[in-house]
Amino acid sequence: MTAPTTVRFLSSDYLAAMERLSSANQPPIPHVNVRVQFHVTGTPEGQVDYFLVVERGIIVAAGRGTSPESDLAITTSYRDLVDFQAGELHAATAFVSGQFAVTGDRAKLLDLMIVFGSGHYHDFVADLWSRTTW
Repeated sequence: MTAPTTVRFLSSDYLAAMERLSSANQPPIPHVNVRVQFHVTGTPEGQVDYFLVVERGIIVAAGRGTSPESDLAITTSYRDLVDFQAGELHAATAFVSGQFAVTGDRAKLLDLMIVFGSGHYHDFVADLWSRTTW
């Protein structure tokens, strides 16, 4: 049996692994569709931009760079995003406190909160997170 491959947080490999987890680990939420652009400051590489595409509550695409079709954009620090992914920062707290600064369609933010707050999101990424370095 081969040991799982370690990936660096926010690398192209990390985002590709997130995309591959797909619907097998995420229950559908029929009315939730959102395209979100992230701008992460203070990473070891400087600013990193990446995007997620959520269809029916399922992350169907993730990648580095910018997406011109984003519904909303979130700017956050690397440390806050690491804390969120580790389950140490709750999504609602991050949005209310301004640790996740949001621009764009605020109605879509509610859709994203359903995905992040469902309890399934951290289950979805738990194995990936366990083999992630930052």
